[in-house]
Amino acid sequence: MVSQQRTLQASPLPRTLANPNSTLTLIASALFRRNYTMLALVFTGAFAFEMGYDNLMNKVWDNYNRGRQWKDIRHKYVEGGDDE
Repeated sequence: MVSQQRTLQASPLPRTLANPNSTLTLIASALFRRNYTMLALVFTGAFAFEMGYDNLMNKVWDNYNRGRQWKDIRHKYVEGGDDE
């Protein structure tokens, strides 16, 4: 009985990752080439995420507490409407 040896070969990388001049590589090298550009990108991304998350959580809070907040029941207690 002759034993057959099987060798496992790794699949080759997709063309976009194998090519060092791919678009993804060029963008990454442009953004992360210098420390200050990476730092600016991180701070800008964190600021944008914080703004989006804050708006989303305010909408969730307002939806959950609808009818119980001052802005929803103000008309019952204040005469004259929008004087403030």
